[in-house]
Amino acid sequence: MFNFTDTTSTGLGLGGDIGGSIASMGLLLVMFVVFYFILIRPQRKKDKELKEQMSKLSVGDRVVTIGGLVGFVANIKDDQVTISTSAANTLVTFTKSAIQSVVKRDQLNPDGSIKKTEEPQKTGGLFGKKKDKKEEE
Repeated sequence: MFNFTDTTSTGLGLGGDIGGSIASMGLLLVMFVVFYFILIRPQRKKDKELKEQMSKLSVGDRVVTIGGLVGFVANIKDDQVTISTSAANTLVTFTKSAIQSVVKRDQLNPDGSIKKTEEPQKTGGLFGKKKDKKEEE
């Protein structure tokens, strides 16, 4: 009465499945490459720069901790950094890993603010050189 024949044993459905899985693997690979260049690579570069700054840390540099505390390096001993904060010269000790950013002493004004540096003028945008209003007239 009932005919139980196996229609998948002919292999007719395998060609489409392999092509679809290769396409999905390719899409997954492209997504990983984009993810790497947008998120992972810039973070590694930033971590490398911070590690380099930590190795060159010296007394008198202005630092900002992860918690937002701003001060000047008063003492460095092994993995610990003592920071002088506020006008009362409060001394606080942190590990080097708690420092978020460093501004070298030669980049500071005498009052402790950061020197303004002239940024190089950008010659163009995404589509070439921008025209000045004077050049257009």
